[in-house]
Amino acid sequence: MINTEFFHREQEMADLDRLTKHTRPALIVIYGRRRVGKSRLIKNWALKAGLPFFYWESPRFNADNVRASLARELLRWAGEPTAVAEDRSVSGDWLSVFRLMRRVFGTQPVIAALDEFPWAVEADDGLPSLLKNAWDNLFADTQLKLFIAGSHISAMEKLLKSDAPLYGRLEGKLLLRPFSLAQIKPFVSRYSLEKQMAVYSILGGVPDYLRRWDDSTELMPNIRSIFLSDLSPFRTEQHVLISDVLRRDSPDYESVLGAIGKGKHDLEAITLESRVGSTARASNVLTVLEDVRLVEKRIRATIKPDEHSQARYARYHLADPFLQFYYRFVEPNRTLIALELYDELEIIFREQLRGFVGYAFEALCKQWTIIQARNGLLPFSPEFIGSDWSAAHQADVVAIHWKKRQVLVGEAKWAEDDMDQREWRAFDKSFGGVMNRLNQMDAKTESSARRQSMTKGKAYKEKPLPEWTTHRIVFVRRGVTAPVRAEAKTTGARIVTFDEVVNDLERLPEKRLR
Repeated sequence: MINTEFFHREQEMADLDRLTKHTRPALIVIYGRRRVGKSRLIKNWALKAGLPFFYWESPRFNADNVRASLARELLRWAGEPTAVAEDRSVSGDWLSVFRLMRRVFGTQPVIAALDEFPWAVEADDGLPSLLKNAWDNLFADTQLKLFIAGSHISAMEKLLKSDAPLYGRLEGKLLLRPFSLAQIKPFVSRYSLEKQMAVYSILGGVPDYLRRWDDSTELMPNIRSIFLSDLSPFRTEQHVLISDVLRRDSPDYESVLGAIGKGKHDLEAITLESRVGSTARASNVLTVLEDVRLVEKRIRATIKPDEHSQARYARYHLADPFLQFYYRFVEPNRTLIALELYDELEIIFREQLRGFVGYAFEALCKQWTIIQARNGLLPFSPEFIGSDWSAAHQADVVAIHWKKRQVLVGEAKWAEDDMDQREWRAFDKSFGGVMNRLNQMDAKTESSARRQSMTKGKAYKEKPLPEWTTHRIVFVRRGVTAPVRAEAKTTGARIVTFDEVVNDLERLPEKRLR
């Protein structure tokens, strides 16, 4: 029977149907963060397809043991003595293992999954080339549907590059993403929408975590159970997530992650907080963490897209909600946790949790803006959507089109009370900061054009740029006061509540290209 707790993967199941509809062999890459449901997806799709199904997860051993492990599983699946796997003629090299696979599967339709494939490649970096040769020669006349899956996202994406051995052999690839806020409802259906938002800010949309959450009780008992209890399988989850993609013994990586988790987002502040020695060392660590998708590098929205690669003063953020929560709440309070002073911990968590959920609300509002743009519901089609900042301002959402001279600035406020005039003035300051930045960039463009004219010995003819067309959005948890509503009407600002954000994200298609 198909797992009854298998939710919301209808599109992905349909994608796999489409990728495997031919009788020819199909090689498909499926990847995504640990615990997002890759194996569950493959297994449920195989059950639905009703074909013979073989599954193997690579151990993190040396090459000989990895090959022997696969050979044993193949023999066990075929009902043959598994001791044969120890024979060097069977598992001494990858060609022998692939020949065994070809013999066991034959030409019948079979679904096979090689999970945690990057671990096998880690043991033998020649594996992709050897698989390519086997695919061309041993499996060309079969009906094998072979899935290569892994949690090491950057390693999996290397398999897709144009210079990778398997390029041109793949039928397709599927990046499995965590659930959206709307999709976590089956796991926490007894909670209000605002409580669901709190859970989402803590766990993201990762199914394995959500299955552990008990919505018959409050937030704090669940946090205690999942993050703090000795009985929790996720007590050391941060080490699991990091070791998945960084097989190296260096405290610098966790130190940098911890610094970002404490709210240090620029290079200098991260260097000082993490104490890794130098900005050059911190920069190298950040590059690795960005490559393995543990850290997200953000560039200011007021920098033109074609200048992003040379942009200075980037900000770095933890890319995963689970790690965000761990490094914000758990890691700084390890002494209290060790002493089991849970009442004191609960006070700290409750005081800081609203701000933490507010951070997730900003990301949700940015996602809303992206989905609105994809569906043609913004006043213009932006070239870039992000945020903007300086020492004087912080704009949560900025969408911009340089050629059309259109800009949208949004402010996200997660407060129990309605947005008041003081908060509106802060938004007005952020809006002004963005416009000052854009005017500075215009002046920089004009200065560059003037220098180029002088270099060429030509008289510079000033061409005033058109005024920017501006748009404002205020994202609020519940509402705004009457004076703020009047200000919004005067400036043409749109007011969007949390309920509206969620409803729009639930009803509007993501419009991803399939």
